[in-house]
Amino acid sequence: MYSVYLPILPTDKEEAVSEAMKRLPDSRVSFFWDGKSELVEGYARAMKFPSGSRAWDMYLLFKGDAEWKGDLPLPAFWMHQLRGQSEGLLLDGQKLVVETEKLLQALKK
Repeated sequence: MYSVYLPILPTDKEEAVSEAMKRLPDSRVSFFWDGKSELVEGYARAMKFPSGSRAWDMYLLFKGDAEWKGDLPLPAFWMHQLRGQSEGLLLDGQKLVVETEKLLQALKK
C-alpha cells in the first residue's frame, strides 16, 4: 500500500507526514511526500477530471499486474471524498473493503 501526502491545506507540510503515518501503523504501507503535487495533477489528467480539478483524498485500487512505468496506471476501482465527482464513487468503507477483497482474490488465482 502506498500512502501519498501532499500540500492541499495550509497545514499540509512535509514535517506533518510522520504524525500522519501513525494512522496506518502497518509495515506494508510505504509513505511518500509529493510536495509538488505531481501525482495528483497526473491522475487528474489521466482520469479526465474537469480542468483545474485535483485528484486528492482518493482511494485507488490497482490490479496486481499494474506497472508504474511511463504513463500512470489507471485504477481498477476508486473512491473519493471530492466535490464535483461522481456521487456513486463517494467513499463507502464497506464497499472499498469488498472491492479490495475481489482484487486480492484475483491475485490468488
